[in-house]
Amino acid sequence: MGKALATASLIALVSVSNLGAALAHSHLKASVPAAGATVALGPSEVRLQFNEAVEARFSAIRVESKAGKPIASEPAISDPADKTTLIAKFAAPLQAGSYKVNWQALSADTHKVKGSFTFQVGP
Repeated sequence: MGKALATASLIALVSVSNLGAALAHSHLKASVPAAGATVALGPSEVRLQFNEAVEARFSAIRVESKAGKPIASEPAISDPADKTTLIAKFAAPLQAGSYKVNWQALSADTHKVKGSFTFQVGP
């Protein structure tokens, strides 16, 4: 019984350790425009803020219209004042309509994360 208890204790410890590591990965904290929001004026950029620094050169932000048409933007860059924020600037402000933001980011600890959200512009 002592060996079984020791094995169970070791498994529990490893499980808790792995849970902590999994929770330590980057995650999206906020965005501008916000996920699900309706904004009155078409934004000229999308900003994504993560809970830890991300590597812009290995990250991407892609925006598409409701019909799936890609919206032209510059490659994602880090905010010079905040390495937890990625920015993608559009060639022109977005027109009224629905948009989907697809993103992927490489955190400073080399873990890849990705996600998507939608927002709407105007009326």
